[in-house]
Amino acid sequence: MATLQSIRKHGAFLVIIIGLALFAFIAGDAAKVLQPHQNSRNVGEINGNKIDAQLYQEMVEEYTQAISFVRGGGSLTEAENAQIKDEVWNTIVTNELVGEQAKKLGLTVTTAELQAVIKEGTDPLLTSSAFRNQTTGQFDSDVLMKFLADYANMDTEVMPAEYIDYYHQLYNYWKFIESNLISSILMQKYEALIAGAQLTNPVAAEYNFNARNAHAEVAYAVVPFNSVADSLVKVSNADIKKLYDAKKELYKQPSETRAVKYIDVTVVPSQADRAELLKEVAEYAGQLTTAEDLAALIRLANSAVAYSEVPVSSNGLPEDVVARLDSVNGSEVYGPYYNQEDDTYNAFQIIAKAQLPDSVQYRQIQVVDEDATRAQELADSIYDALKKGADFAELAAKYNQATDPVWIASSHYEGASLTGDNATYLNTIFGMKKGDIQHLNIGGGHLIIEAVATTKNIDKYTAAVIKRPAYFSNDTYAEAYNKLSAFVADNQTLADMEANAEEAGFRLYPINELSNAAHTIGGVQGTREALRWAFNAEKGEVSHIFEAGENDHLLVVAVADIHKAGYRPVEQFADMFRIQALNDKKADKIMADVKNVKTMQEALALNGVKADTLRRVTFASPAYVSKVPASEPILSGAIATLEEGQLSAPIKGNGGIYFIEVIKKSQGAAQYDAATEQQTLEAAATRNINSGTIVNELYRKGNVVDNRYIFF
Repeated sequence: MATLQSIRKHGAFLVIIIGLALFAFIAGDAAKVLQPHQNSRNVGEINGNKIDAQLYQEMVEEYTQAISFVRGGGSLTEAENAQIKDEVWNTIVTNELVGEQAKKLGLTVTTAELQAVIKEGTDPLLTSSAFRNQTTGQFDSDVLMKFLADYANMDTEVMPAEYIDYYHQLYNYWKFIESNLISSILMQKYEALIAGAQLTNPVAAEYNFNARNAHAEVAYAVVPFNSVADSLVKVSNADIKKLYDAKKELYKQPSETRAVKYIDVTVVPSQADRAELLKEVAEYAGQLTTAEDLAALIRLANSAVAYSEVPVSSNGLPEDVVARLDSVNGSEVYGPYYNQEDDTYNAFQIIAKAQLPDSVQYRQIQVVDEDATRAQELADSIYDALKKGADFAELAAKYNQATDPVWIASSHYEGASLTGDNATYLNTIFGMKKGDIQHLNIGGGHLIIEAVATTKNIDKYTAAVIKRPAYFSNDTYAEAYNKLSAFVADNQTLADMEANAEEAGFRLYPINELSNAAHTIGGVQGTREALRWAFNAEKGEVSHIFEAGENDHLLVVAVADIHKAGYRPVEQFADMFRIQALNDKKADKIMADVKNVKTMQEALALNGVKADTLRRVTFASPAYVSKVPASEPILSGAIATLEEGQLSAPIKGNGGIYFIEVIKKSQGAAQYDAATEQQTLEAAATRNINSGTIVNELYRKGNVVDNRYIFF
């Protein structure tokens, strides 16, 4: 129980760590997914291995359960679910791609290696887990081993049902961590193997040192490309194609994407809707002082803030309510009022205010028996023994109960609707002082509770809050839908939409590279159907209206272009390569004009020339020429070949044709150390070798097909 509480305490950080895990949370399931299945739906392929949709979904559900356990329950948002689906898919892909390489190389993870990592206890998955030493707060492998031993020897016949469930969840969570550890170790071994292949030598080390340490001051004259009018040179399609072919591999895409344009109409409340809502809030606010069942009234009012009979701190109240607490006299009703920050209409009543601890450390013994009389007698006996000074831990152990106390804080329950036995339980705990012992008969059983420690008292409030977000009526929604529907009916092609959208009061939003791995269109939730439509439609086709968001968005999509998998057509990059081709032609023209230049004075007399001085230019970093402006790596190389006072031949750079003359060459103050320099080179060579770059390269060559959009 204490371990579970610790997990929930650190839940937010654990979610981040889990998201950073390199591989599958269940290694066996990852392998199982990659087995061929006949007559099944496939969400994709990796090097020809088909990924079964059902098993993929099972892995998503297992991952979701792990996240939910860490967070202490609660549902996930659509965005969080989408992130989990992507992480599971990336996990499957990574496992297959790296696993294939590891198999070829004979890389495995042994039990001894796993145990060594656990014993060391420095892996983030371990340091952020709940298996901590209570004194140091650090991960403790002994705590983990004790839990695993307790779990293996757990007596389900006498252990309370909720403890059994906790231990099962905790064990499953440990298996989650263990699987990630195995995958992480394998990746680290593969990464280390590749990094170890990066070698250097003394010659390269000395060359690298000199390139960094030697620097020069140079004068330059440049004839910029833009000094030549575009009309003086001609660029053909063949010129563009030649440049494209030289860099063709850069424009290869692994999967199909689409260019779309879409209209997104966000339906918002009308003034009439707001007036009606304000009227409703006022009516419910008028009943707060007379209602016999405040929880029922708050539910009936559809308030976004649940009513709780357990007092909450100011952190458990909306910010707009907290800001108005000093304006409330006694138990009067405040409001109704409008809060712009969350677009809500509100009213509230402070029923009571008390000074109570923010957190309580407690332990308890639960007594349950089918025979109510026997349960009562046993509970009374335990309670009397404790009141007379019996040791709580010894009694708890005697009845197979948890012996360690746990902390409960206001933040653990704030925001929940708490009434009845739940409220009684929490009010009892937070009403106790250190050393108090209480006997509760609730839920058909008995609880003997001891308060071990409490934090300082703070202000807590029992409050009834009516908070109603502004919403649109059916009439408002129908009006927006009909307006968009009429526009779509009159504009059945993308060309018509582009021509008439603005006049009709709509805006077309472009997405040039829509991937089928996307979960939304334009960041609007609930647009999966629209995404499926886009990848099944033809170029120029216009969709029907999709209802999306939280039923507050209307979406119309048109397919502007289809980018098939493979090499992107040269036409998509024509403008970029036309500029480069223009500069190349201008360079040829300038080169012809300056071929007879022999001195810097002659260079400075050229038409359109610009001149200046560059200081501390090294071979290790490119020179930046502000007069152009452009980064010019070629100048650094040219300077290294020139002597002081020597003028270069004309040099074609990124921004123009250069003449450079070395004014002075110098050496830096650093002293050469061969061993240090070789280490620097090796570090530089391995700096970009990490799991991300490795997997990206394997992915590029791995024939990965992602068809999840069809199913999920």
